[in-house]
Amino acid sequence: MIIINDSVKERWNEQLKKEESLQQCMHSLEKWDGIITIYSDYDPLSFFFEQRYDNGQCGVCGGIIYHGARDNYGSGGAPTFSTCIIPTQGYRIHT
Repeated sequence: MIIINDSVKERWNEQLKKEESLQQCMHSLEKWDGIITIYSDYDPLSFFFEQRYDNGQCGVCGGIIYHGARDNYGSGGAPTFSTCIIPTQGYRIHT
């Protein structure tokens, strides 16, 4: 189950309509066990998520990061400071 935090719902829904890669990330996260909660990230185009199991234990935390020309396609530079093995345009899950 995926829960979108109220503070980020509007932005999430806007990006979901525009970015097929975000839809793909959401479909991937839907297959994970437990509850995935989506929050805002320091990067205004990206999101933070946490996984919680039914017993309350924390699972994986990570980011749904938007890559493109602005971060040199995932080179590790600003504003995302996240890397991709292959230059990437769009959203990717990082843990």
